[in-house]
This record gives sequence, structure tokens and C-alpha cells, in this order.
Amino acid sequence: MEKIILNRVVLLLSIIILLNGCADQNVNRVDDLTLPDFSFIGLTEPLADKENIQISVHVKIPYTELQFTRSGDTYLARYEVAVNLADKDNERIAGEIWKDTLRVSEYKESRNSTNTIMAVKTFKVPASELTINVRVTDLYTKKSHVLSDKVDQSKMYAGALSLGNIIIMDNGTANNSKLLMNESFYEIIDTLRFKVRLLGDNYPFKIKYELKVKSESKVNETILIDHSAPIDSLLNFVIPLTDMRYSNYTLFVTAEDAKGNRANTKAHFRVRIRGVNFDVENMDEAVKQLIYLASDRQIKEMMSGSEVEKTEKFKQFWEALDPTPGTMENELMEEYYRRVAFSLEAFTVVQEGWKTDRGMIYILFGPPDEIQRGPFELDRKPYQVWEYYHIGKQFVFRDETGFGDFRLDQSYLEQGDWRFRY
Repeated sequence: MEKIILNRVVLLLSIIILLNGCADQNVNRVDDLTLPDFSFIGLTEPLADKENIQISVHVKIPYTELQFTRSGDTYLARYEVAVNLADKDNERIAGEIWKDTLRVSEYKESRNSTNTIMAVKTFKVPASELTINVRVTDLYTKKSHVLSDKVDQSKMYAGALSLGNIIIMDNGTANNSKLLMNESFYEIIDTLRFKVRLLGDNYPFKIKYELKVKSESKVNETILIDHSAPIDSLLNFVIPLTDMRYSNYTLFVTAEDAKGNRANTKAHFRVRIRGVNFDVENMDEAVKQLIYLASDRQIKEMMSGSEVEKTEKFKQFWEALDPTPGTMENELMEEYYRRVAFSLEAFTVVQEGWKTDRGMIYILFGPPDEIQRGPFELDRKPYQVWEYYHIGKQFVFRDETGFGDFRLDQSYLEQGDWRFRY
């Protein structure tokens, strides 16, 4: 009975600490995510000259990745974006650099993970092997983050028929669709909208599209485009969907002209739950990562049943903990899986970071206020001391093997009053 009461008390403490993390994200803490995180996608389309392609580089920056400072009655963030396109010899062939200022009226707007900056730049470049480099710099902290992606369109015009990248839209409304930037839908969708540019001379044209989840075909349709002339068009498609679930999908598009020439393209996307880290591959994994908040009984119950049933039970678990019921966001859930994602990135050595002792403490208590580090010495193993001044706690980790696998000091394990379960 005492153990059950203790577990409930510590669970409540963990939730309170998580909620504090949701409310106060502007504190500079050691080993927190320090570089401005963002995403980008480069979409290519064929051009009528059949020598060049058009590349549209879409950059998405969450407000939460920028440092805001107060200026009068508003809060400002300043940032710079640099887009560089290089050929296969790494020689620059196109690009642009620009700076901008973001202004919000309330600080909480800057901490809302759904608020994002969207920018797009379009370039005309030769159809070849290319590398897209995008750098985002927070002009207040002077910290930069660079992402790269390779694009090989050297065979765009190898045949008589050309297809551009599939452009998937992020919702099912006809008049208010936006580009799906992070390749994932946050909720189950009933309509898929996408575009693709087709370039060809030999009409009519046959277009086949197939939507697959793993090896199962969800949609398989063929349409005829009866043009009486060569085509250079951005085609729009609307696909009704049923029985969608939390999983990975692939959309295949094949075009064939009157002479049997073919061109193929494909795109991937995921149906997932808002708040769950993008790296979580399936519902079973998302449930297992609840080990620090849920009991064995709760996890076993959520793991049972069909994918649809698992998803519904998972949602109900988080709805019961939602600090702001009735809103789209569940801040507690967002913060929990943000910590899981960081633990995977920062603490994975022998096992996945969220399963490690440092991952456990980070998920439960968030980033420490200070970290003291001791290097390897002849008479002492490497160690780390995590200080949480705001809650009056300290944790000591020791690397007994010398391979970066830091374990919580045994004295803390014996106390047993700082964690729910492990």
C-alpha cells in the first residue's frame, strides 16, 4: 500500500514538473536544444525548355526555436535564412540570403509550438545532381543550424514524358490547403489532395495513382487526360479515404503517353497523433515510451486490441492529463515527447536514449539548471552531476565502462523517492 501511495505521489510530482516545463521554456539551461531547429523541403518541376527545372525550397521555422526579446509592448525575434544550391562538384549555382523580424504581442505566442514561419524561394537551375543547403540563424543568439538534401534530376528529361515531385497538401479543404511540410498528417484524414506537374508531347495521357500502407493497397485508380495537344500542366487530384490509421503511407504516381512512354514519381507521408514525436514509428512504441507516466497495467491495456483501439486508448490517456481541455494542443503531451525526442538524440549509446538513466531523469525533470562534468582520470571514471536548483534536486551519473553509458549513482537508486518507475 505504501508503495502504491508513493508511486501516485511521485507521478503527481512528475506531472507538475512537466507542466512547469510547458509554461516556462525561456530559461536557458545546459544541454537543452540549443540550435534553431527547422525543416525544409525542395520540390522540383519540369520546365518546357527541357533543360532546366524549377526548384521551390520551402522553409518552416517554429516560433519556439527562436529567442524572443521584449521591445516595448511586443516581443521580437530576428533571424536569417540562407538557401544555397550546389552542383555535384559542390559549386554554388543559385541561392539567396535574407533576414527578417518576427513580432508577437504576447510572450505565450512565441512558445506555441503550432506557430511557424513559412518561407519559400524558387530557383531555375539545370536538370542535374544538386545539393540543397539551408541555414537558419537566430540573430539574437548568433546560433545557426544547417540542413542539406540531395536532389538528382539528371534524368528528368531522359524520356519523352516528365513528372515533377508530388506536392501533398496538408488538409482536406478545397480552398484552404497548404503544402504538407513535415510529411505527416496529425489526425486521421478522409481526403487526400495532391498535385504533380506533367510534361509531355504525345497525347492522350494515362495517369495511375496508388496509395499503399506497407504492402496493402488503399487506393488504386487510373484516369485518362484526353488532351488534344502537348501537356505542361500542374494536375490536381482529390482522393476520398477510408480506414486511415496511425502508420506510414506511400503515394505512387505513374504517367503514360500514347506511345507507351512512362514516368514515375512517389512521395511518403505519415498519419500520426499531434504531440507524438515524428521519430515514433508506431503506436506500440509511443505507448512503451509512457513508462515514466503510466503503470504496467495501463501500458498493457493500451497495447491490446487493434491499431484503431490502441490509438483511441492512447488519446484517452492523454486527454485525462490535458492541462487545457477543449483546446487543440495538449501541452503536457507535447513537452513529454519533446523530452523523449531529445533523450533519443542526446543519450543513445548502448540503448535508446529514452531508456537510459539520463534519459529517464531528463524526461521526468527536464533540462538541468547546471551540469558539472568530470573527465576520465586514472583513479576516477567520468561522471556528471545534474543540478536542479529550482526543485532542490541533484543527480550523479557515472560512466563505469568509459563508453559514454552513464548510470545513475547507486545511492539514488536505493532512495526510490524521485521516480515513478523504471
